[in-house]
Amino acid sequence: RGYGVVVENKEEDVNRLVRDFTAPALALALREREEALVECAQYLEEGNLQALRQALRPYGARRAWREKKEAEEPRPLRLRGGAFDQASLAVIQKYLHRMPRQVAPAVERRASVVIPLVNVDGVASLLFERRSSHVRTHKNEVCFPGGMVEEGVDQTIIETSLREMSEEIGVPQERVQVLGVLRLNWGEVASITGVAVTPVVGFVGELRDMHLAPNPAEVEDCFTVPLSALMEEKHWIVRDLAAPVFTGGPFVVWGLTGYVLFKFTRMLRSCGILAS
Repeated sequence: RGYGVVVENKEEDVNRLVRDFTAPALALALREREEALVECAQYLEEGNLQALRQALRPYGARRAWREKKEAEEPRPLRLRGGAFDQASLAVIQKYLHRMPRQVAPAVERRASVVIPLVNVDGVASLLFERRSSHVRTHKNEVCFPGGMVEEGVDQTIIETSLREMSEEIGVPQERVQVLGVLRLNWGEVASITGVAVTPVVGFVGELRDMHLAPNPAEVEDCFTVPLSALMEEKHWIVRDLAAPVFTGGPFVVWGLTGYVLFKFTRMLRSCGILAS
């Protein structure tokens, strides 16, 4: 009992280390652990059992297991009054920045979408679009605001997502508080679409304080879903070799949007965000 760095199960322990920690953080931890082992070996050679016992005390099974259980179950952060606030946004931002980076694949087509966090009369929600029937592909399907990178126009992938959201539903770019990028498995994204899509998480604010102006050539309408509904397991259909499907809103969310939404809600669970 008590083995492992984050959790006791070896496979899960390794998965969490790879998923939740950056390479520099892991390298530093490995260096510190190596220094501790060398120090303990020296105490043993010297026969200094008191110093050895003192050095090993932090690694004792009881203390290690208690600390790992606390790390395994992060303290939940319930949204005050049910709304996104700066405290919860700071937690999300911190977790996004801790997610492991991947080298972007060499692809000809790149795109970005915004995962828009909003409050609807004080209730934490996500904002979605339903595509127009006039677009060439994916007619009337649910999606997040976003689109293709325009070479010579967009300096960063974040600029792409904010520009597209402004063009599609009229949200000014300067209104969006960008929290970070949701890191995805490029292989899984490639299995759904041939485009390398990067989701950007942004807080837009209270929906009643803004005027959405959907571009009728691209967007049929917009709608929101409360975060509490998105976090309910009963609203999800998850099968092997298929993108997750969300059924708890006014429209079914599937395909790439379902996949991105599922990954985002699981990230919220990992960082302890609870919706009222």
